[in-house]
Amino acid sequence: MLLKQGHEVAFSSSQWRQTAAQLMKLIEAGAVPHFRTRVQLGPALRRTLERLRLLQMPHVGWLKKTKPDLVVISFAYFSNDPQIANTCRMLGIPYAILVQSAGASDWLRRRHLMSFQAAYAHARQVFFVSSENRDTLEVNLAADLSHAQIVDNPFTVRPGATPVWPAVEPFWKIACVARINLASKGQDLLVRVLRQPKWRARPLRFSLWGYDNGDLSLLQKLISLYQLNDQIRYEGFSSDIESVWSSNHAFLLPSRLEGNSLALIEAMYCGRVPIATNVGRAAELFEGKDCGFLAMAATVELIDDVLERAWRRRHDWQSMGQRAAMAIRERHSLRPAEDFAALILSLVSPRRR
Repeated sequence: MLLKQGHEVAFSSSQWRQTAAQLMKLIEAGAVPHFRTRVQLGPALRRTLERLRLLQMPHVGWLKKTKPDLVVISFAYFSNDPQIANTCRMLGIPYAILVQSAGASDWLRRRHLMSFQAAYAHARQVFFVSSENRDTLEVNLAADLSHAQIVDNPFTVRPGATPVWPAVEPFWKIACVARINLASKGQDLLVRVLRQPKWRARPLRFSLWGYDNGDLSLLQKLISLYQLNDQIRYEGFSSDIESVWSSNHAFLLPSRLEGNSLALIEAMYCGRVPIATNVGRAAELFEGKDCGFLAMAATVELIDDVLERAWRRRHDWQSMGQRAAMAIRERHSLRPAEDFAALILSLVSPRRR
């Protein structure tokens, strides 16, 4: 968006397999790339380098060469190394922080706490994708983050997407769209719930969509161990989300932690009833609209309960999905990229803008 407006954009990133296509689009649009080498350091070596202050100013060469008017630091998880923020501070470069995800059960390491506190205290602005994530980090830092802003995530489906409602015979179908990562997305909890005889006997099928984030082999073995291959199937990754929802009736996300789930947003835009745990922004998006089902925590018992509540109202799923489509359009921007670009520009000094 900033490139379209004529601004110069540079980015520094690890070229991960899952993000390579998006990064190439940026490069083709005119962004200047800087790909970092990912070096794995053992705990002992890292502590030694930290004591010698050899890890205190990462990216300094790239920042001096690029000379940015503003740096936007995107943390995939709230405990990501904040040293680039402190490097910007030492070089006098204004910066903003965007936190994509936070988990209430994790805590920042005490020996790094002062570094995190300094990074956030000197940011020109801090952005979160959910109030829950902001509250989590506020507690971790023991710092007032009430000035932080909540921003909306971009999504890939058309704002007017209306996939056809699929037939319900012979099965009702629920899709779990998320990368295969048990620690965060909680697919293992679904497997444990579906072990019960009552779920095995019902005309209900689950499909898992998403790239393997390291746990696919374990998950498939777990599904086979409990003889659930007929009930749960892994369908792989699809870039055509609307086609996924043309063959499924409901969306399930049994996550242990979230920021603002793109899969949840897209399912609601496509008129599918959401079934989700109360993490990240889920409650903010659909609670109180009678258009979804919320489990108060990611446990086997509570996910079983929320699925039971949803199953009892399965004949309402289509109408609830229609209300979900209206709710998401009321509670989430249709132009999140444009909105965020405007926020970024507002942080740049007028003389440099």
